[in-house]
Amino acid sequence: MSRKDRIAKAATRTAAQARETAARERGRSKRTTSVSGVSPHRHCSVCWAPIPLNAEPPVCSDEECEATNEKRMASRKRLTIMLYLFPAIAILLAIVSSL
Repeated sequence: MSRKDRIAKAATRTAAQARETAARERGRSKRTTSVSGVSPHRHCSVCWAPIPLNAEPPVCSDEECEATNEKRMASRKRLTIMLYLFPAIAILLAIVSSL
């Protein structure tokens, strides 16, 4: 068997495997919640426990999770302010020093 024939055979085999995998995936994606038995939900952003879809903020009712989420949000707000404030100060200093 020549090298060209081996490559063609391998490509055909790979294509067949890809088609089989795609067919299996299409079958999986058609599952509904009634078949799987799991109702639509989201997960707590701290402990990953299932919570309702409309839970806002996305944390469970545990006090530790709520406290952790509040700390994360405060830290995110501080970071956002610093990301805008420090470059603004640097630009202001550059302008003042050029005058």
